[in-house]
Amino acid sequence: MRGLTLWQILIIAISLCEPVYAKEYRVQDAPECAMKCLDKFLERPIFSDASIERLCNVTTVSDNVLVCVRGGCSVKDLLEYMREERVSCNRADIDNDHNIRAINFFILGAILVSISIRLSTKFHRFTKWGVDDYLIIPAAILAAIQTIIMILIAILVTWSGLGHDIWTISEETTTRFFIYLLVVEFTYVLSLCLIKLSILFFFLRIFPDPTFITIIRWTIALTILSTTIILVLAALQSAPTEPSQEGWDGFPNSGPRLDIQALILSHAGINVALDIWMFVLPLTQLYNLGLKARKKIGIMLIFGVGIFLIAVSCIRIPHMLDFNRTLNATSDSQGIIIWSNIEIGVGIFVACMPHTQPLLHAAKTKIKWLNILPSSSSSTQGIFVDRSLVPIKMTVTGTTAGTALEDLVLYDRGGLLSADRPENVKKASHRLNGVETV
Repeated sequence: MRGLTLWQILIIAISLCEPVYAKEYRVQDAPECAMKCLDKFLERPIFSDASIERLCNVTTVSDNVLVCVRGGCSVKDLLEYMREERVSCNRADIDNDHNIRAINFFILGAILVSISIRLSTKFHRFTKWGVDDYLIIPAAILAAIQTIIMILIAILVTWSGLGHDIWTISEETTTRFFIYLLVVEFTYVLSLCLIKLSILFFFLRIFPDPTFITIIRWTIALTILSTTIILVLAALQSAPTEPSQEGWDGFPNSGPRLDIQALILSHAGINVALDIWMFVLPLTQLYNLGLKARKKIGIMLIFGVGIFLIAVSCIRIPHMLDFNRTLNATSDSQGIIIWSNIEIGVGIFVACMPHTQPLLHAAKTKIKWLNILPSSSSSTQGIFVDRSLVPIKMTVTGTTAGTALEDLVLYDRGGLLSADRPENVKKASHRLNGVETV
């Protein structure tokens, strides 16, 4: 056994494999560069008398050979070697179709429920339509289409190869996978931008502070600008402008190419920074509201669900780093794709969460009217805290100063505060349902 050659070891490998693999596996089809790397490691004394089971099970051997093959072979030869190694060692294929389907069904359900609740508040006229509503609808449509496509692809595995080892699928399927990945990249960036804009325009509707409105407008401009730059750079990542999937086989376009990893990480950093910024902004306004502590905490919790969006954005970053370093793109990309869909779903949920309050309040009132729930004593006490009067601030010749109480003047144009009201005011009064109004 001391003089066991490479060819003898390969013959033993064929005999140890299942018959179906032995018929498919051909030694002469192995890439020459991969055979040189394998021969170099098998010539070492420590492995010269090793059995094929040991050579397949010792990860240090397979890892070292793989490093050699990656350095000396083309991408196609490398994938061919991985295919041959999987067959000879009888390694099982990775199959995560069921996980992809289950997660995306859940995301799709969360998106449909969130957007349905929000639209119901509009149709029942609990709240008025606004720009934020018109922005969240296309975002939800894009997210739903993306999740449905992923579900269909998980069912039709041979169409894209998502969730499977890249060396187990054909070159045409691999190219089709990268086309789908490019579509996911654009829909993710665009959907996320629409969600953020919807939340920001909602802030403009409910918070009247002029300084806060100015900050929100600048945030909107930054969101639009950063998204536009990312989309343009992603579309022009190579010159000539051909789809990026054409270079997966190791033969990219001859023109200049952008650093895609730097582009993706830049977008991720901007995205997390905006999430944190948009999480803090409404809390600064809600903290100063004159509400009782219980009511204020409840409202802050509604806006505080944005913390989940921050968490998902941060969880997605390690998956992006792993994908940029991986060779097995079709299998390892499922993490970044799934977490991208989760982030979109959570974003739509966060954007629709404040709109559930009017609907829940109406349902609670209806239940109390039917005497199903007892009336709460706190509801009759009001929701505002008791505060003393604060001197009114007035602007005089460009300066702001406090006004003494004795200097305040109320202009009673209608004569409501006067004991002797003008005749024209008295004539304007009339009775409505037994109550005199002016």
